[in-house]
Amino acid sequence: MYNYIFRAGVVALIALTLVSTGAEFNGTVYHLGSKEIEITKPINCSSLNLTLSYKTDNITLQDDLGRNVDINHSYVYWRGDYIYSLTFPHHVKGMLIYAMPSQGQQFILPLNEAGPVRIILPPGYTTGDRTLGIARPPPDLFWENDTGSILTWNNTTMVPYIEVSYYRSNAPVALMMIFAIMALAGIALLVEYYFSIRRLRSMSEHIEEISGEKLKRH
Repeated sequence: MYNYIFRAGVVALIALTLVSTGAEFNGTVYHLGSKEIEITKPINCSSLNLTLSYKTDNITLQDDLGRNVDINHSYVYWRGDYIYSLTFPHHVKGMLIYAMPSQGQQFILPLNEAGPVRIILPPGYTTGDRTLGIARPPPDLFWENDTGSILTWNNTTMVPYIEVSYYRSNAPVALMMIFAIMALAGIALLVEYYFSIRRLRSMSEHIEEISGEKLKRH
């Protein structure tokens, strides 16, 4: 029941994203979460072969009215890939939904087939800072809204894989604060070093004066 509600929520979130951007997207969407990644793939067929680099047990299908459709599926493992054979009771136009484990704050996506790809980062995360993390190759479109940062590649024909390193939106400010604290600490050390040298010179001059007076007395 939880998985069904979660998947329905993801589909609704993706639909809201498409509406908010003012454009329809006929490609595969990867919605990144803290524990798993939800994939939504548009289909218009009665059977499908799906090649994945990981094993997934939760594959569901919804038609364009949001109704669940039964799936018969089997898979074979071949040269590092899981090849799923999916058949449906009739021709279906809708969304195929499945999940994969989260990869932390770095998402690497091998592309087994060409087509538009959209990646939605978790809320509160972004990418684009070369120090903290960027997307390779650069996306064709990038924007941010209440649902999170959204990256889109319209043509992946010549792209073997997509890699996205992302970070919390407030990370650049935190990094600047760390650099500022380090700079202040460095300045404080230089000041302390300067005054230490002055004290040593003063002590040395004082000792020389005392030694000179003693020599004069003798």
